Amino acid sequence: MIHYNPKSWFSLIFAAYSRQVFRKLFPLMLAMGVLSAGVCYVELHYLKEPVELSNVVHSLLGFVLSLFLVFRTNTAYDRWWEGRKQWGGLVNVSRTLATRVREFSTDEATADFFRAHIPG
Repeated sequence: MIHYNPKSWFSLIFAAYSRQVFRKLFPLMLAMGVLSAGVCYVELHYLKEPVELSNVVHSLLGFVLSLFLVFRTNTAYDRWWEGRKQWGGLVNVSRTLATRVREFSTDEATADFFRAHIPG
């Protein structure tokens, strides 16, 4: 557990996670930087005509990415909701079990045992 002062939350962002995250991301950032520099070098020195890209590509890519994020969010919510329903069903069944044991138990020791182990 990380202990922190809530009034100095800004320093926590850069102090606690920066080393771990930077170590994991540095190779990927370095590879992307080298790839970007290579693409820029090839475009500036070997391509005589500028490459024309239309804005439609970026719009379509943004649209597809937004749909992908919406579907992921909906899937995550559906999984959470299914888990919540299952947990609620488990709670209801355990309450029903506790009620039945209390009703049908004739021995006080058995009733105390189940009362202690089945909440509700």
